Amino acid sequence: MDECIPTQRHSRDYLVKFPEELLVDNLGNHMLFAAECLLAGTFLEMEESEGTRPQARNLLCSLELVRTVLREQSLSQPNSYPEPVRAVLIQFDRLFAEFELSYVSSLVAVKSPDEIYRQQEIIVLFCETVERALRLGYLTQEMIDGYEPLLMFTIPRLAII
Repeated sequence: MDECIPTQRHSRDYLVKFPEELLVDNLGNHMLFAAECLLAGTFLEMEESEGTRPQARNLLCSLELVRTVLREQSLSQPNSYPEPVRAVLIQFDRLFAEFELSYVSSLVAVKSPDEIYRQQEIIVLFCETVERALRLGYLTQEMIDGYEPLLMFTIPRLAII
């Protein structure tokens, strides 16, 4: 998909809402496995939200369609991506993103837009404080690069002052 439809991929901005421990390199594989398990009915401890099972079914049907179309394409014209291939990839990408957000939201609490905004405000305040402290000579770049624990506790206090 990165090669065939790089500019038409579904937005993944919702990932900032997920807890950091869920953001692993192979999250996509976990999502496909979860869709298969959900469709098979093997997740007993999960409270199924409205539409999660149909989303899993749609996602897996779309994946099968992608496999079929890519298999046929690879036998006829291996290095080109005609419109039918692009269309099924775009549909799969959209369904995958919708399932990913829905499934993870049903398992764990995701951050609300207000929580994300407050977190971003704190990050900006932290950066501005570090920048000002460096400019005024309160801190050195070596202190920041070394991640000194005492310094990391001091920076929020500098922001308050």
